[in-house]
Amino acid sequence: MSSVIVQHKNGKKFDLDALGYHVKTFEPWGSDWTQSSTSINKYLLLDTSRKVQAKTATLELNTMASDVTGLQLKFMDLTRVFNGEYNFYIYFAEIPHIRWEATVSGSPTFTMSGNSGFGSASIPLYFPKGFAETTHSTGEIGSNIPANQYPLGLFGLGTHFEHGGENPIYSVVNEDTIKIFNPGNIALRAKGLHGKIIAENGSNFLIENNTNGTKFTYNKSFGNLVLDGYICTVDGNFDYKNTDHGHIDIERGWNSFNVYGATRVSFDLRFYY
Repeated sequence: MSSVIVQHKNGKKFDLDALGYHVKTFEPWGSDWTQSSTSINKYLLLDTSRKVQAKTATLELNTMASDVTGLQLKFMDLTRVFNGEYNFYIYFAEIPHIRWEATVSGSPTFTMSGNSGFGSASIPLYFPKGFAETTHSTGEIGSNIPANQYPLGLFGLGTHFEHGGENPIYSVVNEDTIKIFNPGNIALRAKGLHGKIIAENGSNFLIENNTNGTKFTYNKSFGNLVLDGYICTVDGNFDYKNTDHGHIDIERGWNSFNVYGATRVSFDLRFYY
């Protein structure tokens, strides 16, 4: 199957095929959902909640060396790549625009095939977010470039974009409306997985999502305002006092916003699958 890339958060990348580890099995797709219900009477159950859980998957590798000692050294190198002390990113070489944040959960298993120099490894992985995420964010897009026309394939999300009609953008200058598109599988919630909304050079700022009615206001002047979920940072300092304590949620698909009181407004978002 396709090679798998492991990327540590310091930027160092490990191509498992190039390092001599053939990927036998890696199936991280999908999310782990649980449902809860309450019994109303003898015959009726009421669905009370649906929640995604952190999920697990196992990476199975084959490798070989000239002798048993070389094989043991290759196994030791794997423990450098897969270190449970840290979170890292893992993705398929042929699908670099979607990644999973992961760490090692439990004990890897290393198996030697006699004295042949052939061996295999089984790495148990834990995905704390429960979803895959886009490798790149919409904050990397210029205000005049539609996301599904961005060069270098940074947005392989194109399969989830509408192929006809309007192209999504994620920033506007001197405009009071913006329409953005969330191609992911889930809504972006201020109290859950979300991105940042950035406003520049303004005062008495207001942003409202007409799609779901969520809104946020800030009643002073600012150079740079960042809304990160419920956290508002203004010119590098936390400022909750001068807000309406509001928030912004972004639904799946199209979201239409009104924006007032800022020269430039941009969305720095990743999407989740």
